[in-house]
Amino acid sequence: MTTKQKILAKALDLFNTDGVESVTTRHIAKSIGMSQGNLHYHYPTKNVVVKALFEQFLTEVQNAERFKDNNFAKEQVIGSMKDNFEIMFRYRFFFKDNEVVWRRLPEIKKTTLELFNLKKTQILQIITLYKNQGIFREQISENQVLFLAEQFIFSITSWLSAKEYLDQESDISEYYARFTFRIWLPYLKEEEMRKWEEVL
Repeated sequence: MTTKQKILAKALDLFNTDGVESVTTRHIAKSIGMSQGNLHYHYPTKNVVVKALFEQFLTEVQNAERFKDNNFAKEQVIGSMKDNFEIMFRYRFFFKDNEVVWRRLPEIKKTTLELFNLKKTQILQIITLYKNQGIFREQISENQVLFLAEQFIFSITSWLSAKEYLDQESDISEYYARFTFRIWLPYLKEEEMRKWEEVL
């Protein structure tokens, strides 16, 4: 592991544990036995550290993309959700401290909102495909489809806060992927609901 990687790994750990505002570059340097001046040689400010971690986060999200081949099987969807929850948990300070991060670095807010708008578009594509395939009930209107996509994004962006209330510790990414996936069940045809219940 390079010096820069060690700095980022320790910063990520401290930000996740103590919050962005509480952690300084001095804290990070001390935690890895480095002088603050040496750390500043690699990352001049805390904001630069945060931006570097955000770039790592984006790269991991892009590398985890499962829909490049337009394969929207339910197993693929739940697998993709699990991947994304794992990444979000690894970089959870971006979501738990989002107001702090966004105030310090508005460009991160802009990119995060763009990312979740992309996710919403993907969800809409999947729901529309399932509706056309007869998996979803015919009675579902376009407004309901849009509401479902927005509800899905709301669940994805708020699960880290909800986690504190639900006392769920074992494989949380798996748990919340299945938890969020269940939002779709009432919209399915009865025979499809049984098939999806088997996956869950």
